[in-house]
Amino acid sequence: AFDVLDSVGCRIDKSRHMVFIPQDAVAEALKTVVPGYKLYDRSGEMETIIGGDNVAYMSGAAAIRVKDLDGGYRSPTLKDLSDMTRLQDSLENIDVIHELVEPEDTQPATMRVQMAATLLGNTSKPCAFVVEGPEDVEDIYRMGIAIRGSETEILEKPLFTIHDISAEATLGIVSSQCEALIRCAELGIPTGLASYPVMGMTGPVTLEGSLAMANANVLCGLIIAQTVNPGTPFLYMIMAGSMHMKSAEMVTAAPEINAYFMAGKTLADFYGLPSQCIVSADSKRTDIQLALEKYSALLIAVLSGINLIHGSVCQSDSMNSAHYDQILIDNEFIGMLRRMTDILKGEMNIQRYDQVFEDIKNSLSSDVYFLDSDMTRMEFKKNLWESSLLIRRNFDSWKEDNMKSMLDSSIHITQQILDTYAGEALESSVSSELDKIIKRASQRSS
Repeated sequence: AFDVLDSVGCRIDKSRHMVFIPQDAVAEALKTVVPGYKLYDRSGEMETIIGGDNVAYMSGAAAIRVKDLDGGYRSPTLKDLSDMTRLQDSLENIDVIHELVEPEDTQPATMRVQMAATLLGNTSKPCAFVVEGPEDVEDIYRMGIAIRGSETEILEKPLFTIHDISAEATLGIVSSQCEALIRCAELGIPTGLASYPVMGMTGPVTLEGSLAMANANVLCGLIIAQTVNPGTPFLYMIMAGSMHMKSAEMVTAAPEINAYFMAGKTLADFYGLPSQCIVSADSKRTDIQLALEKYSALLIAVLSGINLIHGSVCQSDSMNSAHYDQILIDNEFIGMLRRMTDILKGEMNIQRYDQVFEDIKNSLSSDVYFLDSDMTRMEFKKNLWESSLLIRRNFDSWKEDNMKSMLDSSIHITQQILDTYAGEALESSVSSELDKIIKRASQRSS
């Protein structure tokens, strides 16, 4: 990385592991950035746009505990990762699948490769992966080739992104992560740099200060990626926490963080880069606090136009827990927001004015007004959003159905999906190749 940065005119102080980046180096890197890119599903036919005015929704990642449907908490396993991935694969509002949990029943040296194989085997949707170093990048890339069939296909139709490359909390990039970033760029894998200052603890207490510090990290990563491989898809990642001074605890959901999203999106637009934020909650349960924290953050992110919303699904307890009963509820949140933005983006059909006025005239003379009109029958599915979880029946009907809550419905439907939904399996030859890649990674580490 020092050599790469030296080649574009940065001043290097190797004795202190410091790089001083001139404005010209940033300007040069910005000449080759792409404003957006596409991720494709396993078939290569369905695409998810990351950039422009599109908003895509991605699950959370890295939870170190799970909450079961019976309410108990425990450490996660590979089976949890498999089940939660399969559950998300069945839901219509989740665009990109991330590694929701960090299984404890894996070997540390091969954990990332095993997790990647588990995701790729349990969803046909595009994925996002975390890596420990360049070897993981190489192994996951080989998995992509096994699924796509060739290097050309995986380059032309990316199946995954490896963009959670970790910066230090302050100014700097972790050594192994820097090597992973370089390898992503060399292979043309969509990438990015995750800089997460905690305002008042690992970053300045002001929004402007933490944003400026994170921005320096992101731009350094951008220069490295664009110098290694000009045109590498690169996400501008907008991430921050804040500090609860009374308890010395990190906070992941707060008004200042939501404001940080809006400010960060302005910077991403200024640089012409696709954007991503991370949405979380500090609530420890699937409750009113979680709904308040998640929905308010999602709403701000959507209205800001952030292109990829990480943590849209199942990111709570300060990003440490994944709740089985929360996944469907978050999917419902996204459905509401997606419907709202679809309406706002829609165009008024002027040519239908005559039909609309005729419908009004006829309906006003009807005892049930618009309920029995032809337009209502033809158009209601396109105009009225339908929920699978919200309680919308009248009180008496709800009482007769044992007064079930939205959470009760989520638990019941989640269990049904886990019991019945299989998804689209990988071909046996591809599964075998993924197993070989994991085995080679294990041998290499030993």
